[in-house]
Amino acid sequence: MPNYTYKCPDCAEFTIRQSMNANHDEAECPKCGQRSTRVFSAPQTGRMDSKLKKRIERGQEPRLVKGKDLPKQQKKPNKNARPWMTGH
Repeated sequence: MPNYTYKCPDCAEFTIRQSMNANHDEAECPKCGQRSTRVFSAPQTGRMDSKLKKRIERGQEPRLVKGKDLPKQQKKPNKNARPWMTGH
């Protein structure tokens, strides 16, 4: 279950775990019981590993594939081939 952060008008911010099916617009403050609104924050991409960031960015762009890089097609044998009838 993911964590959601809310801001109580009287208390400080608090984080609770809720199921993804629950209503996430408001939650009850665990200290005073008031309805609190959800706080949205930016993802922590600054803490992400640089190699992981590059890999994610690289995955967003389509790769250019040349014909020589494609797998070679194998010849399919003829289903009606009769090797003893060559030239008839």
